[in-house]
Amino acid sequence: MQTSLDHLPPARQAEFARIQEVILDELETRIKADGKARAKHYRLLKLVLFGSFAKGTWFEDSRSGRASDIDLLAIVSHEALTEMSAFWGEVEDRLYTDPLVKRDVSIIVHTLQDVNRQLKDGQYFFSEIIQQGILLYEDGEPDRNGNAKNILAKPAAPDPKKAYYQAAEYASYWKRAAEQFLTIGRQGIDAGPEWERNTAFQLHQAAESAYRMFLLTTTLYAPGTHHLGKLRNIARTIDGRIEDSWGPPQKPYKRYFELLRRAYVEARYSPSYETTQEILTWQADRIGQLIAIANELCRERLERLGAEAESGV
Repeated sequence: MQTSLDHLPPARQAEFARIQEVILDELETRIKADGKARAKHYRLLKLVLFGSFAKGTWFEDSRSGRASDIDLLAIVSHEALTEMSAFWGEVEDRLYTDPLVKRDVSIIVHTLQDVNRQLKDGQYFFSEIIQQGILLYEDGEPDRNGNAKNILAKPAAPDPKKAYYQAAEYASYWKRAAEQFLTIGRQGIDAGPEWERNTAFQLHQAAESAYRMFLLTTTLYAPGTHHLGKLRNIARTIDGRIEDSWGPPQKPYKRYFELLRRAYVEARYSPSYETTQEILTWQADRIGQLIAIANELCRERLERLGAEAESGV
């Protein structure tokens, strides 16, 4: 795996050094606060940069304020660390407000055992991360014999036929789910203001299902999160065309998306969550576009996988 950030300007390299520092600091604090004996063995084994900053396709637009997000894979020692979603969310929040970072950082967390299993299976998403990503941090502690440990498996070639059938099944299932949630959401809009919070939740589920359709079909992987921002960010690192569904990131539409993102929890449980018919209609229209674009991109992917399966490549 690559280890150099020389393709990035010094300011960006300093930014990644700060990100690594914050993550390690937050994890150390969390482990100490746990107090349990097993927590002392918890480790961040590797921190891998992937996406636009690793590929050299990142961008920053000072006029619009748009900038590429930072995508990180945290490879950890214990399954318990992957289950601490609230903790990792807090780390992302701290990074966003850090004066040396000032941008969205999205962290996906997997154990070394899980990553190696995926690599040995020829899983597209993790194989690409290992082949194109940049190793920012590695726990260099040797094993008891002084040899290197925490070694990543060599990515295996995927089974074309297996990949095609899995992808086709994902595409069918999640397209149907997305369309059904969107239908219920539109019915809620027609039902009027008393349905607004339930409608917001249904629309969130429609968008989440559309992203899962795209991610699982194109990479056979989707992170175990309901956070639309994370799903959206990973999707656009795979194919930027999917971002066309949301249109220009301008006011008030950035807030409309944020309301949709928050709907998974707040529309169900928070009495203070508020939305409007106008916002819900905009969300439904954009989700309809998202489903249509994701479906077209999935069809492209399935055609390529089908050709590979037939040729045995």
